[in-house]
Amino acid sequence: MWIERLIKKRILQMTASRPALLLTGARQTGKTSLLQRVFPDVEYITFDHLRQVEAVKGSPEHFLGQFENQVILDEIQYVPEVFRELKIVIDKDRDNYGKWMMTGSQQFGLMQNVSESLAGRIGICHLETLSAAELRNENISNVADFLWKGGYPELWSNPLLEISDFFESYLRTYIERDLKTIIDVKNLSDFRRFIHVVAARCGQLLNYKSLSSDVGVSDVTIGKWIHALEISGLIYLLTPYFANVGKRLIKSPKIYFADHGLLCYLLGIENSSDWHAHPQKGSLWENLVMMELMKNHHLVPGNNLFFYRDQNGVEIDFIIENKGMLYFIEAKAGERIDPRKLHFEKVAALFKNKFSIQNLLAQNMKETRIIRQEKYKSYNPVYSTIDLFEQT
Repeated sequence: MWIERLIKKRILQMTASRPALLLTGARQTGKTSLLQRVFPDVEYITFDHLRQVEAVKGSPEHFLGQFENQVILDEIQYVPEVFRELKIVIDKDRDNYGKWMMTGSQQFGLMQNVSESLAGRIGICHLETLSAAELRNENISNVADFLWKGGYPELWSNPLLEISDFFESYLRTYIERDLKTIIDVKNLSDFRRFIHVVAARCGQLLNYKSLSSDVGVSDVTIGKWIHALEISGLIYLLTPYFANVGKRLIKSPKIYFADHGLLCYLLGIENSSDWHAHPQKGSLWENLVMMELMKNHHLVPGNNLFFYRDQNGVEIDFIIENKGMLYFIEAKAGERIDPRKLHFEKVAALFKNKFSIQNLLAQNMKETRIIRQEKYKSYNPVYSTIDLFEQT
């Protein structure tokens, strides 16, 4: 079963206005399948094979010169030598929009090569795992399982696939193959333990010393491993929001997983009952809410998506800044909410002279519609999508 991706519209827009397109994202988010689905008649080349990689490295000019029509170049990060030559080729035929379509997984090195070689010539899209909105659009009956199952496309397109088998294979591939192209990990069992410890810290402030103590490696090593998870697209670091409010604020970022299904697997959650009984379900829900905000509204942590917390414990889970507006989003995993635990008014007082403010409560409730309360709107992102930036 194919599930239509919301990002398709952006891909079509970019291929109609740029000579090249780069679709990034973590392994198994569906990058290749999406491009082949949108462009079924386009030639496809993958650099997953060593023979193909060696051919390109030996003569990138000859390799690129063989394509007269559109082509999809898959896993482009394995052949960084191609970018400099691709710039020359594109500049000879700058108006041939959408000819070069590429996918890539390791974001930091890949984006560095793109920015150095193809600035102004390429459109860049980032593909996350499936959102609840995309599942709802397909009228999938068990969308409630998204709570613990996550959004990797294969888990939804193949009902016979064992979820635990999928994630175990995913982690093994990442640790045994992808990781060694990013950093030199001498003890893979230590790194595997590290991933589980990071999962247990989801939604918490990043503390290198504490992670170092729990994993049994140095602070420096923890820093390198966190960086590896981040550039490979497995985690996000959410930075705090500062707007010169004159208060001492928490400065450390918070850790979130790009797919909450992988997070649930790492925490031993295999079904809805496990999720609801888990002592960290508040953090799990918070992770889901953040990723739905990113997937549905094209938000970027540290750019237009933040959190707020001062040293007195006053906190807003997520703050979105957009065109003179601040959107405060609280994520609560329970159906009944104690209003005293919502800090909208306390934090709004710090910003009301500079911004217009909208308050939202992302609540794990059974109600499928958006409910307008006196001081905020309540919604469940598994069942509905709020229209940010268009509210009145």
